[in-house]
Amino acid sequence: MPAAARAGLIFVHGIAEHGGRYRHVAAALAHQGICSFIYDQRGHGRSPGIRAHVADFRAFAHDLQAVAAATRARYPGLPLFVWGHSMGSVIVILAAIDGMSWARGAITSGCALDALPSLEGLRGMGLRIAVTLMPRLRIDLGVDAARLTQVEQVQREHMNDPLVSRSASLRLLYGFAEACQTCKTNLPRLNLPWLAIHGEADRVCPVSGSKRLIAGLATSDKQLVLYPGLLHEPHNEYEAARAAMFDLMSTWILARV
Repeated sequence: MPAAARAGLIFVHGIAEHGGRYRHVAAALAHQGICSFIYDQRGHGRSPGIRAHVADFRAFAHDLQAVAAATRARYPGLPLFVWGHSMGSVIVILAAIDGMSWARGAITSGCALDALPSLEGLRGMGLRIAVTLMPRLRIDLGVDAARLTQVEQVQREHMNDPLVSRSASLRLLYGFAEACQTCKTNLPRLNLPWLAIHGEADRVCPVSGSKRLIAGLATSDKQLVLYPGLLHEPHNEYEAARAAMFDLMSTWILARV
């Protein structure tokens, strides 16, 4: 909480990671008068629950709404924004579909709308049967930090982080895929100011997800910023690149306070 904070930003992290990986972002934004509210989603980091599992994916969106309500109650005069990365971007969209009157605007990075296969046809039918019979079946996520960032130190920290899960439940992944479809269908309902950020070299979540998001939103206050050569976590890339992203985020937020 910087002195004389001008805005607040709630962070929603991605699958199998945790909020602690975003402390450097909070520190950078604090210098611009933006305070950060970071939490570990259920089943992630230091929060309770089976690791990277959820019975109903919408619970993640409900948790975001609860965090926002608590933040609003504690800081009633502070303009609030939200940032969702990767899976967190889908959670932010889900929450926006249900109504996010507390938010002045939303930021997403590495939007995951096109990250998972379709649930249509025989594949979808087979997965529905499997998730009914074995909802807690663990699926290896094939975590490779070299696909997240080009910074070797960050790669090492990620691969040695005991709070980063290496697998997720079939129920979570199936719910994730369902949520992506729900979001795509409901984008025209969203009028919230929106900033989408994506590394053009992202091989985890295709850049088409952010393009689809921005194209589908009803709001006229929307912006897509692509960073050539950057991977899935622009906020964890080399110093100049991350500084540019943090400056973009803070400028965008403060312009809407």
